[in-house]
Amino acid sequence: MTLNVVETITKLQEEGLKTLKQTQDASLAALGDFRKFAGELSEKPGTLPTLENVPTPAQLVELSFGFASKFLEARKAYTLKVAELIAEGQKQAEAAVKSTVAQVNATVGQSKAAK
Repeated sequence: MTLNVVETITKLQEEGLKTLKQTQDASLAALGDFRKFAGELSEKPGTLPTLENVPTPAQLVELSFGFASKFLEARKAYTLKVAELIAEGQKQAEAAVKSTVAQVNATVGQSKAAK
């Protein structure tokens, strides 16, 4: 088995940059909406915006904790996948060590028998 380290690093970097760009694009879109809102306020000074669907304090708490729960679930799912990868790597490493030890023991046994 061969692992091209440069290729793997490049792929990880590309995926990281892609994710970063998506996050930045979402942030820029939100800032653009805020800028548009601020622009409307400056065009009509002294007017107050009409607020729609303003959450109650209890709804605001529910929205906040709902987001936190989703965020933690996403982190948990990610961390479990990382743990699975580590466990699989550990199993592979253990199998490789056992195989190597068996080969060494067989070679040593053959050397002793030849003497």
